[in-house]
Amino acid sequence: MRRNRLPLLFAVICIIFFVVTAALSVFKASSTWDDPPHLAGGIAQWQTGDPRLNADHPPFARLVGAIPSLFMDVPRLVDRGPWAWARWDINSAASAYFDIIEDRLLWPSRLTMLSFSVLLGFLLYQWGGELYGRQKTWLPLALYAFCPPLIANATLVTTDLAATAFIFSAVYSWWRYLSHPSKTNLAWICLSVTLAFASKHTAILLAPILLTTAIIYLGLPPSTPFPLARRLRIVGFALLVISIATVAGLNSIYFFDGVFLTPPEYIARSSGMFAIFPKGSETLAKIWPSWLPVPLPYVYVCGLLAALGNVGELGHATYFLGQAGYGGWPNYFLMLLLIKLPIPTLILITFGISRAVSRLPRDGWNIVYLMTPPLLLLLIASNGKMQIGIRHILPALPFLFLLAGYTLRNPVRLWHTFAVTGLVAASGFNTVVKFPNYLMYYNFLAGGPNQGWRISVTGDDFGQGDADLVRWLQVRGIKQIAYGGFGWGGAVLNRAGINTTPIPCDDTGELLAIHAGQLLLTYDLEKKRCYDWMLLREPDEKIGYSIFIYNSDNRPPLPPPANLTLFSEALKLQLSGQPESAIPVYKKYLQQEPNYYQAHFNLGCALMDTHQCESAIPEFERTLELWPAYQEAHQYLAKCHRLLGEIDKAKPHGQIR
Repeated sequence: MRRNRLPLLFAVICIIFFVVTAALSVFKASSTWDDPPHLAGGIAQWQTGDPRLNADHPPFARLVGAIPSLFMDVPRLVDRGPWAWARWDINSAASAYFDIIEDRLLWPSRLTMLSFSVLLGFLLYQWGGELYGRQKTWLPLALYAFCPPLIANATLVTTDLAATAFIFSAVYSWWRYLSHPSKTNLAWICLSVTLAFASKHTAILLAPILLTTAIIYLGLPPSTPFPLARRLRIVGFALLVISIATVAGLNSIYFFDGVFLTPPEYIARSSGMFAIFPKGSETLAKIWPSWLPVPLPYVYVCGLLAALGNVGELGHATYFLGQAGYGGWPNYFLMLLLIKLPIPTLILITFGISRAVSRLPRDGWNIVYLMTPPLLLLLIASNGKMQIGIRHILPALPFLFLLAGYTLRNPVRLWHTFAVTGLVAASGFNTVVKFPNYLMYYNFLAGGPNQGWRISVTGDDFGQGDADLVRWLQVRGIKQIAYGGFGWGGAVLNRAGINTTPIPCDDTGELLAIHAGQLLLTYDLEKKRCYDWMLLREPDEKIGYSIFIYNSDNRPPLPPPANLTLFSEALKLQLSGQPESAIPVYKKYLQQEPNYYQAHFNLGCALMDTHQCESAIPEFERTLELWPAYQEAHQYLAKCHRLLGEIDKAKPHGQIR
């Protein structure tokens, strides 16, 4: 009895290790680019019952992530961003609610998202036990527990782990149903498919997976097959029930909003809305009869069609092997598998697949069934243009871990068991020592985290390091930095009281920080020229392997004075288009605080706006005395001299950009 409990105990230990490692790795991390929009969509639907912000992705994972908001006294998102709500614009809504998310909801919501990882671990234990016995399920569970890409995405408030868990659950339930048809197994497959479709548009890949495995079932059935005619009835009936259940489930989770609209009604409803809705409606009008109502929610259909357009035609800005483009590299995901998984894990997967192939004559149904989903996922993803990180093929990983389990499927010698255990231990060590930087994990084939970004960085530099950058700056008492931000980075720094300026186009010695993805992924030729000098030298420091620091020994000017009342009043006048009224207020403020460089710069700008270049020049010169590396002051000073015809005086301050 005690021996029978050991596999379950080991499974629990693996799942606990995974959960604790994932939770601690993001304990002090800031929002990634995707966290706030996903949370905003879930919070809005909980608060209003309206799914309008959940078009880019279905709402189920978002609703789960937003559960903590139900137990907190948080403001209504509609009240924070009425303009975004009116346009059904999720990104603007997330921006309006960003402070609430960052300060109160992010950590509880991330813990809630770990429920999908627990489900995935449990399913691995269950399916592995049915394939080759409970005593040998420890290998796929260990690979799951030591998998950096899974750990990295497990706590993010995104749809990727939910889709991975439910796609895996759907394929597992389908395998159980085909092997042992029953109402219970059919109910599980219906629930799994519905939740997969309700979590991420990627779930549409379940259609070819289920159809292909059904064909395999008809030609290569389990060891105790039914007659072909009965198998046809089993498959046909199940697919019909699954389709009906999925449509009903999607309509329910969207509260039947916009069901049975025709394409002309889609186009009329999309007028003036966020871009995803007109785009989806126009696509629908091209492929669906104008008189025929669509039996799915309006928001879901628009989002699905827009997502399919991105995958097939538009793509997404991506950096890969020295090229910036919009996806479409056939070797992209295969390369990511080779560099984003620990080397020992790759060895075990390779050996497991080879052992599985050797067992084809004896166990063909199970092995071919297991191989089909990852092959289809890789094939379809590699032929699409949506290539923004390994997260889009995470559903392939648990199948590969189960195939790795075939390493121990046959009776093995003691040295073989020790070798496998050693590789698992090496994989675990490799993962633990990279804590907490799992998004930026690369194995030694890519040169490790220090060099892997040179191969692919989109989807790895996800904005996660901004909180660490803030702490780095605060320890050093730095209040201003040139910053090449990504996602919400500017908001994170500004909320911490840190001013940001543009990245200089030359190495002026100014302290600066730039995201790896921002450094490599730019199509603006002027901006690219500005960044080129950084690619020719190593950064002085790296924060989380994703943010590069240059000139870290340099110090910006003194922080702003404590008294900013008059300065704020003048700035408000200037920003409202009243520079002539701001000028005397700035002058009065500078009598109190003569060494605040920003006040001199702003006064110079106000004087320029009122055509007083001669008076503006001393203000810009004083700005540069206080902070010689202030690039914009050089630019405006050069412009003033040019406007006055003083070309020679403008030259030392560079070209105007």
